Amino acid sequence: MKKYLLMMSLATLGAMVTQSAVAIPPPSCTDTYSSSSRTDNRIYAGLSWQLNGSNGFVPDIIFGARSLNVNSDNAVSGADFNIRLLIKKDVSLDSVKLSYVGGSRNLLGNAGLGYSFTNTGIFATAAAQSAFSRLGADYQFGSERFTPYLEGNTLYSPNEEPSRVTAMCSTPI
Repeated sequence: MKKYLLMMSLATLGAMVTQSAVAIPPPSCTDTYSSSSRTDNRIYAGLSWQLNGSNGFVPDIIFGARSLNVNSDNAVSGADFNIRLLIKKDVSLDSVKLSYVGGSRNLLGNAGLGYSFTNTGIFATAAAQSAFSRLGADYQFGSERFTPYLEGNTLYSPNEEPSRVTAMCSTPI
C-alpha cells in the first residue's frame, strides 16, 4: 500500500511539474476598425438671396428634403431636393431643383439640375454648403445667365458616424 501511495504521489507531482513547465500563454488580441455608415434624412426651410440684385433685399423661401449617407471616415454622399418660392410681390412657385450632395461632414458640394417656372427652362446648379448656409449659382440654359445666391437654412452638419472596433483574439498552440 505504501508503495502504491508513493507511486501515486510521484505521478501527481510529475503531472504538476509538467503542467507548470508548459505554461499556456495568454491569448493575443488586436483591435480592428471597420467602417460603418448611416442614413441622415432631414426636411429643412430657408431664406435665399439672389446676389445679382434682381430681387433686391427680398429673400426667396426655400423648402427641401435631404438624404445623406454618412460614413465613419466622415465622407458624405446623397441627394437634396428643394422648392423655391418667390415672395417679392405675390407668393409664387419659382423653381424646383434636385442635386447630388458629396464631400465631408463639415463642407458639402452640391451639383444638379432644376426647372425654373419663372424663366420657363432648365438650369444647372452648383453650390458649397456648410452648417446653416449655402453659397451657389444657377446657370439658366435658355438665357445663358448665372444667378448667384446665398442661402441661410435649418440644415446643420450631419452627426459623426463612429467606427466600430472589434477585438480579434487568438490563442497560440
